[in-house]
Amino acid sequence: MDERERAALVAAANAQARGTIADALHLEITDAGYDFAEGRMPVAGNTQPAGLFHGGAHVVLAESLGSTHAFALAGGPVVGVDLNATHIRGARCGYVHGRAEVLHRGRTLMSHEVKMRDDEGRLLSIVRITNMVLERG
Repeated sequence: MDERERAALVAAANAQARGTIADALHLEITDAGYDFAEGRMPVAGNTQPAGLFHGGAHVVLAESLGSTHAFALAGGPVVGVDLNATHIRGARCGYVHGRAEVLHRGRTLMSHEVKMRDDEGRLLSIVRITNMVLERG
């Protein structure tokens, strides 16, 4: 995937997210390629009562990255069928950055591992998501 294709994929993913939970939480897809997707979400406005980035926000970021990438690979709609999250460290400020990488790319199922880090690169959470391909483009 060349730079132009990557930029088009990022622009399309961000446009498609308008009016969704990703938009409400200010999630932004920042880069994508053949075997990965990256994005970020601000901590501010996405915290739990103790002031830490909400575990559910980690899951939204991870599912958005994994599903967006699976959709791009499949060329058609996908739905999440399994997700597992392990939260390792909290974040109180800045951005949470996620990178989804393909673990398995099958005809009907695709799995990604999504690692989320803070602005200093410290690991915050690891999520595994599996999507089912509904139809291929």
